[in-house]
Amino acid sequence: MGGTGRAYRGGVGPPRTFVLDRAGADDVLQLAVDRGRVPMAIGALLVLDPATRPAADAVRSALLERATTVPRLGQRLVATPLGAGRPVWVDAGPDATSDLVDAVTVDADAGRPVLLGALADLVTTRLGLDRPLWRARLLLDADGRVAGIALVAHHVLADGMGGLAVLEALADDGIRDAGRTRPGAAAGATVGPPSLPRWGVLARDAWASRLGGVRRSHRPGSRTTSARRVGGGAHELGLSRPRLADRCSLLGRTGGRRRMAVATADLAPVKALARASGASVNDVVVTAVTGALVELLARRGERVGEIVVSVPVSRRSQGEAGSLGNSTGVVPVRVPAVPDAATRLAALVAERDRVRGPGRGGSAAVITPVFRGLAAVGAFQLFVDHQRLVHTFVTNVRGPAHRMRVVGVEVVEVVPVAVNPGNVAVSFDVLSYAGSLVVTLVCDPVLVPESSWLADRVTAALPASG
Repeated sequence: MGGTGRAYRGGVGPPRTFVLDRAGADDVLQLAVDRGRVPMAIGALLVLDPATRPAADAVRSALLERATTVPRLGQRLVATPLGAGRPVWVDAGPDATSDLVDAVTVDADAGRPVLLGALADLVTTRLGLDRPLWRARLLLDADGRVAGIALVAHHVLADGMGGLAVLEALADDGIRDAGRTRPGAAAGATVGPPSLPRWGVLARDAWASRLGGVRRSHRPGSRTTSARRVGGGAHELGLSRPRLADRCSLLGRTGGRRRMAVATADLAPVKALARASGASVNDVVVTAVTGALVELLARRGERVGEIVVSVPVSRRSQGEAGSLGNSTGVVPVRVPAVPDAATRLAALVAERDRVRGPGRGGSAAVITPVFRGLAAVGAFQLFVDHQRLVHTFVTNVRGPAHRMRVVGVEVVEVVPVAVNPGNVAVSFDVLSYAGSLVVTLVCDPVLVPESSWLADRVTAALPASG
């Protein structure tokens, strides 16, 4: 999550108290490793009802107005001088968001692939730290009406759960219509200092935080708790039985472009299979994904003993737009590369039972310092370009059960996306929305030219209604 939230008194003009909001340790990691050929970004495509596409001005005004209710969307992240602690979120100013929503005309009636192409262009464009770290692009049809909305944010701003909270705050009329206050929208709430505070203020705050950490570490039982957290994280990562992922064409040097394809299914039969098997929805999805990858490798004349999948695990139960940042660990799961889906699903249930415990997401306590250390010596990109820890990523977020509406127009589909740097040729982003399940394949177009075929195989591997 975010870092410290101490208040300080501004020294110029009328007395005002601001909250000193620092980036958290996991957030700083996202900045440290953002040196690859694609940016560390998350995003979504909202497809609007083609029968009632709204006017562009109405959608743009709504997005910009709603952005003011999420403090983080009006802030920029500023690096601090040496000895002054982690970067600080500061107010970007009243006009900072005015040009963050643009529009392009696309051949909207040509279908989803055109909209996905526009999303891919946006999500692979690096965002500058001199402005708020998000963008929205209205995808217009030939009549200038909004066919879809592409949204993107730097991963430092939010993880998947936080990103979903921002998505709902920006694009769901229901929050406003129900009379509910959006998280972080308290009347008169300040979003942070208007500029970086003086070095002395920052240094005192940083040292106060460090001393507080030292005091907490000397409390009875704190060392045992820390050791248990690190031990739990190592267990979650499977470090007690480490072995490299098999070499195959799922690993290779990726470029700066991404192509997206989508697999879909009704959520109800997926849930039914999960219940009947003592599994989770994510287990069923990973079973389908690994089955499709086994077919892909067989088509290429390759064979591996298992597919290793990295599955993010959030340390919080839900995201809030008023409290963003990153709070996520990872669990690498090993799935036997066999055609039989039942065998793969049983193996996933056994893996989940193995890592289940009170330290959910505790692997961040292990990987965050390691990855930051690699980034500090300039070795992180070399590591992820040649890693053999996992073959792919599957990120699953539970979305709204109801249909969202933007300026009164129904959002008929939400397509999630997250971009990963390194040598993973294809990753999978999963979102449940209004009774449907969407799996986005994010592919390097050179390493996985069969993206449409692979998406069809994922769809075929998911349980169908009836």
